[in-house]
Amino acid sequence: MSAKQYNLYNFEAEFKQYLLAGNISSVSIKNYLSDFRHFTGWFTFVIASEAKQSLPAGRQVNGIATSPSASRDDIFNLITIDLVNDYKSYLVENNLPVKTINRRLSTIRKFCTFCISQGWMKENPGKKISNVIASKAKQSHLRSPRPFGSRDDILTQFESDLIKENYDQKIIINYLDDIREFINI
Repeated sequence: MSAKQYNLYNFEAEFKQYLLAGNISSVSIKNYLSDFRHFTGWFTFVIASEAKQSLPAGRQVNGIATSPSASRDDIFNLITIDLVNDYKSYLVENNLPVKTINRRLSTIRKFCTFCISQGWMKENPGKKISNVIASKAKQSHLRSPRPFGSRDDILTQFESDLIKENYDQKIIINYLDDIREFINI
């Protein structure tokens, strides 16, 4: 009889129960679970890619089978500072909004806290990874600055940036009105 096999998806129901017990809003729970699924998908892809590059199917990488599942301890041993940092880099490189990146990092921290409470992990690697600062995430856009266009082009671009940053529509309208008023003075 072989040891029970796991993948991160196996822990979603228990993680959800942990969140429900913590008096967290239903919207936050929905976001935590969505972000957890995103991380789990990325994790599975990265681990499978590394395994395929180094060994034929059925063999092991760092003691973990190249199949989609492994022992619980093996899975949690893979969640390291380096792995969380790689995930953060992946999110930044894919130009996700800063708020989304930081929320997903928060989810990893919360999941690791849950794992510690269950005795599956000893420390939280997510706590050693800092959130993204808005200006750093946008540095890639600064490498190839766009030439200034007409006033309408600039306002349209500004409006688009506000939408990407998830500003409320009323706030966007107020900002645009303020800028138009300033320009016309």
